[in-house]
Amino acid sequence: MRYARGLLLAAGEKNLEELAENLDIAAEVLSEERVAEFLGDPQTSENTKAELIEKAFADNPLLINLLKIVVNNRKVREIGNIAESFRTVLSEAAGVATAEIESATPLAEKQLSELTAALRKFTGKDVTTNVTENPKLLGGVKIYLGDELIDLSLAGKLRKLEKVLS
Repeated sequence: MRYARGLLLAAGEKNLEELAENLDIAAEVLSEERVAEFLGDPQTSENTKAELIEKAFADNPLLINLLKIVVNNRKVREIGNIAESFRTVLSEAAGVATAEIESATPLAEKQLSELTAALRKFTGKDVTTNVTENPKLLGGVKIYLGDELIDLSLAGKLRKLEKVLS
């Protein structure tokens, strides 16, 4: 999230959607195994890595700077997460919160709309949701809202009960 927020601050009001699309493309390219290995290889000079990045993304100096930092900090394999975080940060800046919801079972449309309405009230923002199934939860849901976790799962409640009883 730190890299995504830094990129947003550096970009200011510049074409953010285009930057996000270019970051998605960079993430796709850099996540290819051979490219990731090359950029992560400590025996390859920093200058060689920088030249490759500059040639590949010559049209976007902000992206070049970000990628150089990511490579220098040995975070190449995190570039997909950084791109995803940038989309989240953009949404937040536009007043939209993204909720990642894990559910033990498929949510009915009514359940999802009620949950979304509750999250809108909780955040004071529009909320988009991404729902995945996770049977390990046993029942209920886990909601990831930015850096916050709201654990309403049966597994989470059992863990809390176990701590209280021990």
